[in-house]
Amino acid sequence: MRRLIGRVLAIPVFVIIVSLMLNAILAVLLALTYSSLTEEKVIATITFDAVDNKKDVYIAHLYKPDGFKMGDYKIYGDQWRMDAGFIKMEYWANVFGVDSRYILNRFEGRYNDIEKQNIHKHKAYQLESDALINTFSFLVDTTYGTSVYKEIKTDTVYTVLKTQTGLMVRMKQIAPTSERGLLNTVMSWIG
Repeated sequence: MRRLIGRVLAIPVFVIIVSLMLNAILAVLLALTYSSLTEEKVIATITFDAVDNKKDVYIAHLYKPDGFKMGDYKIYGDQWRMDAGFIKMEYWANVFGVDSRYILNRFEGRYNDIEKQNIHKHKAYQLESDALINTFSFLVDTTYGTSVYKEIKTDTVYTVLKTQTGLMVRMKQIAPTSERGLLNTVMSWIG
C-alpha cells in the first residue's frame, strides 16, 4: 500500500518537474526568437559637408562599421538615398542564427521636390559590385531591393542599419565645434 501511495504521489511531482523544464526551454526559445528577429546591425555611417557657394551640393563621407572609409561622394539634392539588394530568410531560420543577407548597391542624392528631381543635376554611385547569390534554398523567404533616404544635415551623423527585413536609419546630431576667430582670441586676452 505504501508503494502505491508513493507512486501516486510521484506522478504529480514528475509532471511538475517536466512542466518546469518545458517552460524553461520555451522561455529560452522565446528570448532567442525575440533577439533574432529584432537584431539591428550597423552597415554604414554617413556624414556630410556642404560645398562652398553651391546650393544642394554636398560631399558625403561613407564609412564601414569598422571605421574604414568607403569613399567620399559628391551628391546633388537636399536628401540622400542608399539602396541595397536583400535576401530575407524565413523567420524560423532566423531563430537558428541564419541571418538575412544584403549588398549595398547604390548611393545617391535626391530632391524632396519632384520637380527639382526632374530638372536638376543628379549623380548616383555604385557601392558594391558583387551580385547577391540567387538561391532557391528552403531557408530563403524572398529577395528584393530595399532603400532608405533622409534629409541632408551637415550637423548630423547617419547610421544605416540592417534588420532582418530591410534597412533603417538612426540619426545623431553632432555637437557644433566653435572656431575661435582672431577677435574672440583678443577679447579673451583682454578679459
